[in-house]
Amino acid sequence: MTCKALGGPCDTKLSAETWDEMVGKMTKHVMANHPDTAKEMEKMHNEDPEKWGKEYKPKWESA
Repeated sequence: MTCKALGGPCDTKLSAETWDEMVGKMTKHVMANHPDTAKEMEKMHNEDPEKWGKEYKPKWESA
């Protein structure tokens, strides 16, 4: 999947064997490359820790 497909701003491709691994890779990628997006994702996580996963895990599973 791309960063953009997971809610980020770029087309960098990320791959993982498990959802937890993908979350870790996406988190590292966003923190290293998109600090503004990282702040937005942190705010979303603080408001609703499950929101991002509920939205993007089904997309990952079907990819």
